[in-house]
Amino acid sequence: MKGNKAYKDMTKQERKAAAQAKAQAALDRIGDGVRSVWESEEWAKWLRTLAKFHDYSLSNSVLIAMQMPEATRVASYRSWQRDFDRHVRKGERGIEILVPMVVKRKDADSEGVPQDDEEITERKKLVGFKVGHVFDVSQTEGEPLPEIAEQVSAGVPDFDSLMGAIKAVSAYPIEVVDGLPPETNGLFSRRMGYIAVRKGMPEGQTVKTALHELAHSVMHDVDAERLPDRSMREVQAESAAYAVSAALGLDTSGYSFGYVASWAVGKTEEEMRACMRAVRDAAKQILDRLQLVMEP
Repeated sequence: MKGNKAYKDMTKQERKAAAQAKAQAALDRIGDGVRSVWESEEWAKWLRTLAKFHDYSLSNSVLIAMQMPEATRVASYRSWQRDFDRHVRKGERGIEILVPMVVKRKDADSEGVPQDDEEITERKKLVGFKVGHVFDVSQTEGEPLPEIAEQVSAGVPDFDSLMGAIKAVSAYPIEVVDGLPPETNGLFSRRMGYIAVRKGMPEGQTVKTALHELAHSVMHDVDAERLPDRSMREVQAESAAYAVSAALGLDTSGYSFGYVASWAVGKTEEEMRACMRAVRDAAKQILDRLQLVMEP
């Protein structure tokens, strides 16, 4: 937002309006950008990989979240080897889930069908559950999974000042740390009371990740029963981070469009419109805070 005479000559209100206009223009581009990702071969490749991951019941999703909140893609020990050419690292502890125990049975269909041996049909019967184990991608190594978004590699003018401003407006301490899982660039933990950003990333990716987690803390700092589902939370946070980044003069579109597309699978247009309204409000709130801190 800084760096040219025209901007310096603006009044405080004009600067605020200019930043908000840039943010809104960025939000307007989200739809076109996501569509461009959907039409690419990389998207089809990513979907083919996604199809190999099993959907989990609500109960198992809760169990996974309780044991490893940062988990993103989970599969069984065997599935990682067979389907993805990856291997669970030695010493990794599995995430417990409930596996249905199903047996085949033979029943006579009594509704309008003669009762003889030829009319016997095979059916499946649930007889209980057993404990099984899955592993998150961060617990594995091997062939990389296809990605549809590359890291933001650009440098950031006044990087230290900008990161200082982001930290200053956050209600939670932001720490740049080692030790995050391999597939995790950042995380917001309401329970632990902090935001973590992976150390050693390019400046552009560091800023974008910090804004993404800041957006989570602004939009999703509520009790669990009031939260939207995880995919919608990620769409919201990434969209807000993209809008704020654009207002600050940072181009994260190559990353953000792919990221949003990957989490928007199955969302309706109505859901996405409601999402964008929430994002607009959050982006405005974050920008207002940043401008107060960054004004000379």
